[in-house]
Amino acid sequence: MVTRTLPRFIALLPAPVLAPVLAPILALVLALCLGLPAAAQDQRQAQDQTQAQDRDSLRLILPQARPVAGEMIPLTIRGEYTGWIALEEMSFPDSPGYDWIQTGPDEWGDERVNGRQRRIFQRHVAIFPSKPGRLTIGPVTHVLTKAEGNARIETRVTASPVSVDVQPFPAPGRPLAARSLTVTDELSGDPAHIRSDQTIRRRITLTAQGSMGHLLPARPELHEAWLISFTVPEKRETILTEQGPTAFVQWEWNLRPITGEQGTLPPIRFSWFDTGKREMRGAVTQPIPFGYGKLAENIGGAARLPRASRWLLLAALAGGSVAGLLALVSGQGPATRRSMALFWRRMLPNPARPALRATARRDDLFALRRAARDYARHEAAMGRSTAAAAAALARLDDVLFGSTAGTDFDRRAFLKDLTRRSRNRGGAGDAGRFQPDGRAPRPDAVRR
Repeated sequence: MVTRTLPRFIALLPAPVLAPVLAPILALVLALCLGLPAAAQDQRQAQDQTQAQDRDSLRLILPQARPVAGEMIPLTIRGEYTGWIALEEMSFPDSPGYDWIQTGPDEWGDERVNGRQRRIFQRHVAIFPSKPGRLTIGPVTHVLTKAEGNARIETRVTASPVSVDVQPFPAPGRPLAARSLTVTDELSGDPAHIRSDQTIRRRITLTAQGSMGHLLPARPELHEAWLISFTVPEKRETILTEQGPTAFVQWEWNLRPITGEQGTLPPIRFSWFDTGKREMRGAVTQPIPFGYGKLAENIGGAARLPRASRWLLLAALAGGSVAGLLALVSGQGPATRRSMALFWRRMLPNPARPALRATARRDDLFALRRAARDYARHEAAMGRSTAAAAAALARLDDVLFGSTAGTDFDRRAFLKDLTRRSRNRGGAGDAGRFQPDGRAPRPDAVRR
């Protein structure tokens, strides 16, 4: 009865009396109605954030750059995981739009992320876009097997794809972009003095840091009308270093001239994009001149007898000269025969001359003095004058033993003076001009 009459009683109350009583009650009801959904939403957000922090995550990280086609793009795959990981497997996707290579072993470690302990995974990959345009990489999935007690639970964590805009390569032809490019050109011999039957091996090596072996240029062609070349199988590979991948290629040719004419192999140019300076650069080999030994056998040269025929001709000429000389001498008296023998002996070369020239190229004045004395003795024994040799030896003795000892000595001028022939003919008596102790006479003691 009371509950039924209470609303009627409230309705009969005057408004001035009712308003002060109901206002606080209505305000409290309104606050509860508005606050409860907001509190529930905050609670749901807190729960979602906690669940997100507890979830495993994987992402692809690209640097801020504007690469050109063929330029290396470093990509980092980073995973943040919870729990004990017993097994893991990740496969990186292939694509016709790029080449890729893993630049190092996977990295595992522990870090605190947002105040929570996480197992961190990182893999570094080098991407080489093959053409300009928008390049999309991914998605990438990491399959994890976690241990929870005696159970093994497989979890798949996927990284969303990332994209980058690739610029066109700033030159025609196969794109080659690198941090540095080194070109070496080696020869097994001197092509300027090649023998008629000699083959020279040429080796060109290219090393590009920040590239892959198959991105290096193809083998250059060596085609000349006067040359034949035999190629050796190339060596091409990608070498992983601490600075990243390094491309390597090596070409070899066995070269032999065939026509006898002189020729020059033109330089070879390799164009590449410097990723540090952001500009095109070029590496050029030097031209290689060939001076072939059979110059007389070229197309425009004179005819030449075969080697066997040349030796037979020389032997015939020498034999005829000796026979004629013997016939001339046999019809003369003893004095004439002695004069002819002396003349013939004077025409022979000095056997000590090669050793003298070889010693003069060394920086040993005492060895040069011994070789010069030997040369002068042969000159005297062959009936030639030794006045010039004696004067030259006297100057050498002054440098070695005299007042000018320790001064610079011109070996070239000494050799020229020593081997200069005098117009006066000497005899056996010239050999006595060299003293028993090996010293040459003073210049004023030489007979003029």
